[in-house]
Amino acid sequence: MNKLIDYIEKYDTLSIFRHHFPDGDALGSQWGVAQYIKDNYPEKTVYVVGKDSEVLGFHPASQYVTDSQIASSHAIVLDSATEARIDGNHTLAKTVLNIDHHPNNEPYGDDFVVDPSRSSASEIVAELLLEKGMVSKQAASYMLSGILTDTIRFMVENTKPETLEIAAKLMRCGANITQLSMHFFNRSQESFGLRSKLAQYVEYDAGLATITITKAMRDAMNINERQAKTYYSIMSNVTEFEVYGVFVETDEGSFIGSLRSQNVTVNEIANRFNGGGHRLASGINDITFEQVQSLKEALKTAIKNYKEQINV
Repeated sequence: MNKLIDYIEKYDTLSIFRHHFPDGDALGSQWGVAQYIKDNYPEKTVYVVGKDSEVLGFHPASQYVTDSQIASSHAIVLDSATEARIDGNHTLAKTVLNIDHHPNNEPYGDDFVVDPSRSSASEIVAELLLEKGMVSKQAASYMLSGILTDTIRFMVENTKPETLEIAAKLMRCGANITQLSMHFFNRSQESFGLRSKLAQYVEYDAGLATITITKAMRDAMNINERQAKTYYSIMSNVTEFEVYGVFVETDEGSFIGSLRSQNVTVNEIANRFNGGGHRLASGINDITFEQVQSLKEALKTAIKNYKEQINV
């Protein structure tokens, strides 16, 4: 049984959702599914729901979708571990199909396809859609971009042989992995300069490296919350940085963050601080400065425990 294809073929009006502050996988899976429907079922109506679709400079601009349009549709929700993270009111839809790869996915919707062993939501939908045969170059490009960005070019532990096989199939459909990689991973000279400045603010202690970016710093550098949150990558690929992350002060005064780890499990800790995600990559939402300090201590304890275990 192919739940995604069956769902698409069953209904004439479909709305496609993903999470707030979308990353490459959220947008890649969303627009990949939407493009597939437009290519293969032109008689169907498709609404692509959510703000900031164009933030990565690759996907179409956001659509304005009314509540009445959503209410007339059947929803597909992609890459959203919890209902609270979904951008748009999916509950208005007649039915909901939930497709995700996060390990802490809360069961929601009328049906779901959730597989935490997969690298990305884009990998899941690509496999399901490719079961019917080739997809268009545009749809393939959207989905391959989601796989590339969520695996950081096939470097994370959830990259399996199946991931590479699906990527190869998308390339055979016309997706250009070199061009996609350059688009999503190359940096401008301005970004290079900002990274150099922010590197001076790295704090390192007991295997944990962090940067705290205040609103004043963001204003001085002319970067928004979303842009600031991506600068965790400044600390990647440093052997001594067992866990690293960035904490960003929002316009409202709370903090959001991104955590990455080489080996230490971080999502269980993130869950305690209004966050969650994957074992080695998690996000944090809307916590206080004091909670940021408590989170850092919890991470250092986890690093210490991990090192003790491997040295036994």
